[in-house]
Amino acid sequence: MPALPPVAELPRWIQGHPQSRKIVLAYNVCLGLEFWVQREAGFCGKQKDEALIKCRILGYLFHHFPSYDIEPFVTEIVTISGRHKALLDLGEVFYVYFIKLFMFNKGDTPEPSSHPSRQSVDDLVAKIKDELEDAPQNHSTAKKKALIRDGFQCVVTKAYDREIMYENKAVRQAVYGGADVELTHCAHIIPESINSDTTSGLKKEANAWTVLDFFGHGELLQSHHDASIHRLDNVMTMAVDVHLDFDRLRIYFTPTKVPNRYKLEAIDPMFLFRRPEYVTFSTPDAEKYPLPNADYLAIHAACAKVAHLSGAAEHIEEALRHMEDTLVLAEDGGSSEVLYTAILSSIPAVAF
Repeated sequence: MPALPPVAELPRWIQGHPQSRKIVLAYNVCLGLEFWVQREAGFCGKQKDEALIKCRILGYLFHHFPSYDIEPFVTEIVTISGRHKALLDLGEVFYVYFIKLFMFNKGDTPEPSSHPSRQSVDDLVAKIKDELEDAPQNHSTAKKKALIRDGFQCVVTKAYDREIMYENKAVRQAVYGGADVELTHCAHIIPESINSDTTSGLKKEANAWTVLDFFGHGELLQSHHDASIHRLDNVMTMAVDVHLDFDRLRIYFTPTKVPNRYKLEAIDPMFLFRRPEYVTFSTPDAEKYPLPNADYLAIHAACAKVAHLSGAAEHIEEALRHMEDTLVLAEDGGSSEVLYTAILSSIPAVAF
């Protein structure tokens, strides 16, 4: 994991920020913490590596902060300046309730219940619409609405959903004509697990909602509580492999100057192989079928960048591989639930 860049390499927008001096002061606190961990703390081995990850999560957030409203984050760091343990605890909060939470976004999707019949695209849309008058209340209904908005295709690869191909003659004809078809999932941007009971024993200040509040998105506590996490602007139709890479923070979307057009970027070029350089989101009705939320995508992209630059992603992937190797896997496929529960239960109680 690379060391934190010097102050001179902070993003340009920080120079013009009304609180630029305070931001630079807070970043220097992170640089000082990094020096302390490396030279003065007396840490070694795993303890040192983990402390550096927490420190660099805080530092790299200055370079990839997902909003202009950075002041709450900066104020917190300045407030606890000089208290090394408190700063590392803050880094752990972001490790657990930001990076770890996003990387363990859980999302195998139940498939639509209907099966082979000969419907036109219009009939199929009408049928699904009849079932979905209200806002999505669960994963399955969220997927159905996302499928309509996304044209029954993965938003990245444009491959048609396999189950829809079975139901729809027009889609089958497109596939016979050379269009790709894949199993798709309903991918959540803000993770479903954000509403999981992972805060037992924690002070209110130390949870996933606190992290979002630092990003200026505390209102998500209301808009994504319980079933609202399935709202349409928080989900996308994705082919299974694309979904996996998105959830593991290997790929992310960067906005362009063209509305609703994003550049698909990755932590390594291999994750972009045979994938488009740009992705444009579209909808048949912006009011009924809103597009993926740009702010949520920015949070996801920031998480991806910080996770890999800080070394947190590699640390989590290694822990995940170890858990997969050591857990007894259920024959009925229930191992994913066991693994997910084990991951959540391993989250330490952090309060600051």
